[in-house]
Amino acid sequence: MSDDGTPHDAAEELARCRAEIERVDNEIVRLLAHRVALGKRTGELKRTAGMPILDPTREAAVIRRVANVARDAGLPPELVREVFWQIVGMSRRVQETE
Repeated sequence: MSDDGTPHDAAEELARCRAEIERVDNEIVRLLAHRVALGKRTGELKRTAGMPILDPTREAAVIRRVANVARDAGLPPELVREVFWQIVGMSRRVQETE
């Protein structure tokens, strides 16, 4: 059904958009949980190998990579960097507490 520009159509489209945003948000949380689980395993492997948990060179490489991916996706790289510094920090905290 095409949108004829009525407030009712706009309200329906808004509801669809919000439902899709909620679905995407749930997927983001699921992916974050998966990433944290991988970070936990990474910490275990680092300890077994006698490696330090903190690897600033690797963390910086991750941030550079995602900034490039963001740029290619048409997103502001600096904002994506900020988000990923939080994600990397979350992963590091999980590694440090195990």
